[in-house]
Amino acid sequence: MIRTSDEYRDSIKDGREVWINGEKVDDPTVHPQMKPIIDVRARIYDMQHDPKTQAAMTYEENGERHAIGMRLPHEAKDWKDKRDAVDLVMHDVGGIVTRVGDETIGEMWSLRDGKDILNEIDPRFAQNIERHIQTCTKEDPFHVSANTDPKGDRSKAPQDQDPDMLVHVVKEADAGIIIRGAKYETAAAYSNQALLKPTIANWGNSEMSDYALGCIVKMNAPGVKHICPTGAQVRHLLKNYVDDLYRFFCSRSVVDLA
Repeated sequence: MIRTSDEYRDSIKDGREVWINGEKVDDPTVHPQMKPIIDVRARIYDMQHDPKTQAAMTYEENGERHAIGMRLPHEAKDWKDKRDAVDLVMHDVGGIVTRVGDETIGEMWSLRDGKDILNEIDPRFAQNIERHIQTCTKEDPFHVSANTDPKGDRSKAPQDQDPDMLVHVVKEADAGIIIRGAKYETAAAYSNQALLKPTIANWGNSEMSDYALGCIVKMNAPGVKHICPTGAQVRHLLKNYVDDLYRFFCSRSVVDLA
């Protein structure tokens, strides 16, 4: 069922380990670096209940209301409904915000579309993604996706440098997997869960198989530590990222695709 803003705020005041500039954050909802965007996400939850906006923000199925952003799209109207809801939110908050949850659920829809391919690998994969989509629809979590890994020296395998530079499996058990390593994730500190995506391209290399993993990570799971950069650090990271892209494209030949 759709949640309220108070329920969302309470869900991230769960003892998770959040650090900013070496300082542990006891309550992300009041920290000055996080409070503004948390308030926006909380407002989205309240708009799902507000009689003036509920019709645009939610849909009804089997007597229950669910967030329109989490709804599986089956026809063009479903996409228009999502667009209308986004426009409504942006108008309400008076600006443009990203990383508020609904923009990353589509990655799980893509996996669902490719379930036949997943079934060729292991039928449990398609079953798992279907279950995760249903859970998101019914429980209305703040769902995001883990984007990429710290790369380190890209000319070397992870095992040839710090093996924990990238997320990898260290143990498999009947209850699931135990993972270790770093991952870049926008909004992780104030979200509920993330779809962790693999970023190792050469899956055919058995030595890299421990690093080729994808899973759902609960943001308050034991051992998960959120290390958040300041604004200045973000600008530095973005500059390095843009510089890397520039060098990459400058090293490539121009191909006329016309």
